[in-house]
Amino acid sequence: MLKQIVITVIIGISLNLSVGAATVSFYVIETGANENFDAKQSQSILWENAFMDVFFDAGYIISNAPIMRLEKRPSDILQVVDLNEAVIYGIDYMLIVLLDYINDNHEVSFYIYRVTKKEKVFEKKILQKREFSQDDYNNMRSIAKGFVPYIGD
Repeated sequence: MLKQIVITVIIGISLNLSVGAATVSFYVIETGANENFDAKQSQSILWENAFMDVFFDAGYIISNAPIMRLEKRPSDILQVVDLNEAVIYGIDYMLIVLLDYINDNHEVSFYIYRVTKKEKVFEKKILQKREFSQDDYNNMRSIAKGFVPYIGD
């Protein structure tokens, strides 16, 4: 009888513990793309897919916003995205990929924000060529894997 009570208590406690995963929302922003910009040349979708694949495989709850296209690069990325809105929707981390299409080699900036504390966790910039190959997509996934350690409690 005592054994059944102990087992019941252990099962009850383990069912009560919530196993939570951080919620990560991805924002992809293009700047410098004019009305003649060919969407097929855009690597925005590829970056979004690479990050979503990697973070999903790592066990995070993920979401994304529609890709934004701005005329010019904002002086502060938080002028474009709203951390307060992210808090309302229960997002823990915001990962922003900003692609600045200025010439054949364009700048890609990455930002990670912890939403509840409204703090920047990480920032990185790289130069990327506009042409695409399967190796480049694998490279994107490798870069995305480097961001996983920055997401945590």
